[in-house]
Amino acid sequence: MVDPRIVETYNVGKEGFIVALSEALGVPALIDQCLTSPTGRPLEIPYGVLAMMMMVNMCDDHRPVYKLNEYYEYRDLEGLFHYPISLEQINDDRFGGFLDLFHAANCRNIFTQIAAKAITLYGIRIKNINFDTTSKVMWGNYETEEGVLGVIKIDFGHSKDKRNDKKQIKYGIGCANGIIVDAIVLS
Repeated sequence: MVDPRIVETYNVGKEGFIVALSEALGVPALIDQCLTSPTGRPLEIPYGVLAMMMMVNMCDDHRPVYKLNEYYEYRDLEGLFHYPISLEQINDDRFGGFLDLFHAANCRNIFTQIAAKAITLYGIRIKNINFDTTSKVMWGNYETEEGVLGVIKIDFGHSKDKRNDKKQIKYGIGCANGIIVDAIVLS
């Protein structure tokens, strides 16, 4: 008989579904292709796996990047992501570096390629694409860790919330049959 005190069990529900869907759409391979440099030292965790780790967290519990190691503490990381990952490797610097590279690699183009693959793979017929913008009212000053202001530009302008006295971020989303196919931050 197996001693239950030495057996670790993990529940993989929606996390496994998100990883399987991402892999079916080729998300990890596309992100690795767009972000991985042929020179330099080998990656401890491929960028495609980091992307899936962030997506799983966003779709499940949505903890901030600096708390991802807490989120994954009781999950079978290798079983879920099919790659050996230790909790010590999960830190905000690693994910911050990934996000910087993702942005520099034209994240909008990568997203559009993934959306196009989903539409093709699942045979979704597109009749039209509708675009809409909205704004998010912001307060305060936004500075970097070094105290530098102005890196993120948040302006006054026409607010759909009718708060022209507040700074705002405007963004747009394009949808086809309820599927987001394009997204952009406009300010």
